[in-house]
Amino acid sequence: MLAFCSWRSRLQGCDDEEANMPRFARFGWTFAFLFLPISSCFADSILELDRSFVEKFKNKLTISAHYTVDAAHKRPNPAAKDGDMHVAGRAPEIGLATVAEIQNAKAVPDAVRAVHDVEGTGRAIDLSGVWRIWPEHGGDNTHIQQSDAGAPFEGDPQTNPPHVFEVHPILKIGDQDLTNTLGPIEGFDAKDADQAFQRFESGSFEITPSEGRIRMRMRMMGFNYVKFLMKVRKRFHREEDGEFVSAAIYSEEEELLVHDRRVGFVAGTAPDEKQKTMKAGECMLVLGIPRIDLALVLWRIRHGGDALRWSVPYEMIVVGVYDDQPRECGD
Repeated sequence: MLAFCSWRSRLQGCDDEEANMPRFARFGWTFAFLFLPISSCFADSILELDRSFVEKFKNKLTISAHYTVDAAHKRPNPAAKDGDMHVAGRAPEIGLATVAEIQNAKAVPDAVRAVHDVEGTGRAIDLSGVWRIWPEHGGDNTHIQQSDAGAPFEGDPQTNPPHVFEVHPILKIGDQDLTNTLGPIEGFDAKDADQAFQRFESGSFEITPSEGRIRMRMRMMGFNYVKFLMKVRKRFHREEDGEFVSAAIYSEEEELLVHDRRVGFVAGTAPDEKQKTMKAGECMLVLGIPRIDLALVLWRIRHGGDALRWSVPYEMIVVGVYDDQPRECGD
């Protein structure tokens, strides 16, 4: 298996902020992708964000919002499906159609009840969680960030409107702390790292900056929960709501898949507590979800040219840890 190599270290003239950013991978397209037209069988989602929003959240793991719940699942998904509970809604702090998700929702019936208590009433509830931009359910649509909460989705199913923005997983809803829901999902088969990271590294992505706005075109992609080995390469400045590290990505069989990716841990969660003891070169088997790396989006805008059309600028957020202690892996 070919490991995806880091290219950023070969670029010169980086400012201090760029120098503190993890290097990233570029993927050499396979011949099959070279001959696919851009309008082929995969849907493209277009997301347009206010540049101030991107600047604000580029190094943040979480977001807080006054969230209006339009529709929610009657009950959590079965574990075999992922165990999440989907909560569709809107918030002025986001300005996009949003789906918030409770991880391991069966374990927190009071939180599920709190969602249903406000569902469809028009009353907002305080909610915080991991912000996530990812082209999984965006469809062939354009998503323009607004300055208000926007109108409710009138289509079907109401619990899953076309969206590229999620609060996933929810960490707090009302006065209920859900940080203990971040852990492995018993009974769920997470996505294979080999397949998932090949998809992430080869995904189509294009950035179009303009004055005050940033537009991103991205090819629809799934692979929500992925099980993988991560090896800490270096640490960055700890943020108020957690920590990012630079990590190499391995399969469970300890095959190197990606040389360098930014990986985030949310403060106050079991994954964050476990990673604090890790030293450079140590490994841990984790459950992670991908999202767009807004810091890397801004880096590409600063450099312009071909960088605006490189593959998906993603990072991984760890939402579960399988190992009790760090271990060795790979070379």
